[in-house]
Amino acid sequence: MKIDVHSEVGRLESVLLHRPGDEIVRMTQHDLDRMLFDDILSAAEAAREHEVMANIIAATGAEVLELEAVLTASLEAAPTAKLEALVARCCASAGCPSAAAVLVQWPADTLAKALIEGVYWRDLEAQQSSLAHVVALLREADPMALRPLPNLMFLRDPCITVFDRVVQGRMATPARAREPELVAFALQHSPKIGAPLSFETADSLTEAYDCIEGGDVLVLKCDVLMIGCSERTLPTTIERMSREALFPSHPELQRVYAVVMPTARSVMHLDTILTQVDRKLFLGHAPLISGTQRKPALPVVRIDRHGPAAIMAKASAFDVLKDEFGRQTKLVPCGGDDPLHQEREQWTDGANAIALGPGGIILYSRNRKTVAALEERGFRELHLPLVEPEDERNERVAEAMANLESQPTVFTFTGSELSRARGGGRCLSMPLRRKQL
Repeated sequence: MKIDVHSEVGRLESVLLHRPGDEIVRMTQHDLDRMLFDDILSAAEAAREHEVMANIIAATGAEVLELEAVLTASLEAAPTAKLEALVARCCASAGCPSAAAVLVQWPADTLAKALIEGVYWRDLEAQQSSLAHVVALLREADPMALRPLPNLMFLRDPCITVFDRVVQGRMATPARAREPELVAFALQHSPKIGAPLSFETADSLTEAYDCIEGGDVLVLKCDVLMIGCSERTLPTTIERMSREALFPSHPELQRVYAVVMPTARSVMHLDTILTQVDRKLFLGHAPLISGTQRKPALPVVRIDRHGPAAIMAKASAFDVLKDEFGRQTKLVPCGGDDPLHQEREQWTDGANAIALGPGGIILYSRNRKTVAALEERGFRELHLPLVEPEDERNERVAEAMANLESQPTVFTFTGSELSRARGGGRCLSMPLRRKQL
């Protein structure tokens, strides 16, 4: 498969998803802060909602790939040395390097599940004499050698599709450190995909300063990227990636705009406050993207291919978008025009839309004010209930996609459980191919 993502809104042709599973079940209330969650999710409900989202995407004609299946195929196909190196890195980062000798002997499907859902010490009987295991037994509250990856369903973050290759992310928190390793391995060694990687080797001298997550990266056009400088993505990493990986590999790329964001969980990534929904239409948290009379918008810094980083004087992110896409470019305010609902619906992923094609997006139905704001700008809502028969849902989605040019559509479904994990449709998906505009 040729990786091809040159925009945010080109017709979606192939996407990678991960349906939440037992990695959610293996998280208790004692793990919430460490695992970056606000509450315990119902794994069954989250999986059910996620399956509906996957069905909606598949009904558009896009290919939907499941990470666990891709990872299993890659573990089977990869050279033994590569497999052993992956398992060794995962175990070392988890603090149980001796477990690697056991795990590499497991069948590929069992190993893939273990690397995602975690491994209990009791499953590593050969390692019972290790100090790490003995200490874990003494503490009793720490029965796992490898912890689960409950955030892995947010596949936008660990690796980033930029143009014709995959940029390997560097996660800001230990809870997600294993994710880029697994996703990059799955994509690179998959017999079906074989994706080329970029920016994959961390410099040991600067590793502590390397953080970049995919939710912060918007591929606006062939020559322009916009990246959030957020609590999860550092300015040093944005500039290193731009200078060392992106500009040298992509001659057409001319500019990278860095949006300087607050370091706050409520706006952890750029796509929590800004996503593109049509060729010249964006959905965003207006107070931060375009500013208000009382408070200026977030500052933007421009990195040119052949120039230094420079602040865009008195320019908001929305000003930049109008410069790049034309003065006809519009911003739909997440939550509508009421500041109260703007704050509430930004928190519940009202600005985090995944585009299925120009003018066709997926949102959670709970964000009623955001849906109303889209309807005021010509969209219609197509609500797809969880209980609707799949064949009926597929038929309605296909019909709407065939008429997007004349009737932009927001496809909504109940994502009440998924939204409690702090991520919307864009967070939950990793496009591999989009039709070029």
